[in-house]
Amino acid sequence: MIRQFNLLLSASLLAAIISACGNSATPGGKVSLLPKNCSIYTNEQLPFTLNGLIPPNAAITWDASAGSIISSPPGLNALFTAPPQPQVVLISVSISSGTPSAQTPITKECIILTKDAPSAATNNIRNPTIPNGPASLSPNSALPTIVISEVMANPCGGVDYKKWNEYVELYNYGDQPVDVYGWWIADIGESGTPDMLVSWTQRNPYVALPSSLTLNSTVIPPKGFALILSPIYAEGSIPYFMPYAIPANTVILTPAESRTLGDDYFSLVGSGQGRDVLVLYQGGPSVIRTVVSTYGSPKLDSYANKIRDDYLDNLPLALHECSSAERIDPLKPDIFDNWREIANGTPGDAPYP
Repeated sequence: MIRQFNLLLSASLLAAIISACGNSATPGGKVSLLPKNCSIYTNEQLPFTLNGLIPPNAAITWDASAGSIISSPPGLNALFTAPPQPQVVLISVSISSGTPSAQTPITKECIILTKDAPSAATNNIRNPTIPNGPASLSPNSALPTIVISEVMANPCGGVDYKKWNEYVELYNYGDQPVDVYGWWIADIGESGTPDMLVSWTQRNPYVALPSSLTLNSTVIPPKGFALILSPIYAEGSIPYFMPYAIPANTVILTPAESRTLGDDYFSLVGSGQGRDVLVLYQGGPSVIRTVVSTYGSPKLDSYANKIRDDYLDNLPLALHECSSAERIDPLKPDIFDNWREIANGTPGDAPYP
C-alpha cells in the first residue's frame, strides 16, 4: 500500500508541477482540486492534486472535516484517508501568497460510502438533519448549539451601499464552545452561492478592526456571539459607512471567497422582492449535511441551490431601512412570532439570559 501511494504521489506531484509551472492556467486563472468527483468507501485512501497555476513560494495547507489528509512539500498533492463512517467530508486547501488570483480556500465534497449498503449510505448522507428548532432538541442532541440570532438585511442607503454594512449574528446558547470554521451560510439570491465561514484574519490578514474583537478565531464561546461581516466592511464610504459599536470579544467571521454576504449582487437585501431566507449548515458548497439554523422559515432540501422561501408566512420580515431582524428567544424555532424588527441593529448583543 505504501509503494502504491508513493507511485500515486509521484504521478500526482509531476502532474501538479506541470500544471503549476506551465504556461497555461485553469479557466479564469482559478486553482481546482483533482479528481473532479470524490466518492470512496470508508477507510480507503484517495490522492488529491492541485490543478492550475500556483503562485511561486506559496504556502499550501490541506484539511479534511473528517478522516485524515497528509501532504508532502511543496504541498501540491495530498493523500486522503476516509473516516470509518459514511458521510460527506469537506476537503479544503488554503493557499497563502502575495498573488490574489489564487482561490483561498479551495474546497471539494467527498462522499464516503459503505461497502455493506452503498445505496442506503448515499441516501442517508444526502438527506440533511433538519431540526424543527432548538426547543425540540434533547439535552443529549449532537446538533450544535448555534442559532442565527440577528440579520441586518436592510442597512441604510441604496443597494450599492448595503454591501458594506450587512451582517448575520450567531449566538451560542449552549454551555460548550462551538467551532464554526468551514460551516456554510446560504440564501436564495439571484446566484444563490453559499459562503463558507472563516475568521476575519484568515480572509483579511492586513485589514484592521478594533483589537477588542476576536478576529483570529472561529470558536464561539458559551453564551457568546459571532458576527458574519462582509469582507469589504472596512472599505465603506461616508455617509453610509456604519462602523458598528460591537461589544468586546465578539467573534468576527467573514466569507472565505465572496465579496459580499449572500447573493453576489443584491446581498441580503431585506425589503421588497429582495428578501432572502438564510440557512446555516454543515456540508459543502452544494450538499447540505446538517441544517444548524435558519431565518425566514425556508423550504429545505439536501442541495443548497434548491433552498426556497415557502411563502406560507410573513418571513423574512419586511424591514424598514436601517433595520435588522432579531430572534426573540434563541431556544424557540424560526417562526414569525419569534422575530422582531430592531432599528439600527444590535450586532453582538441581545437580551438573552
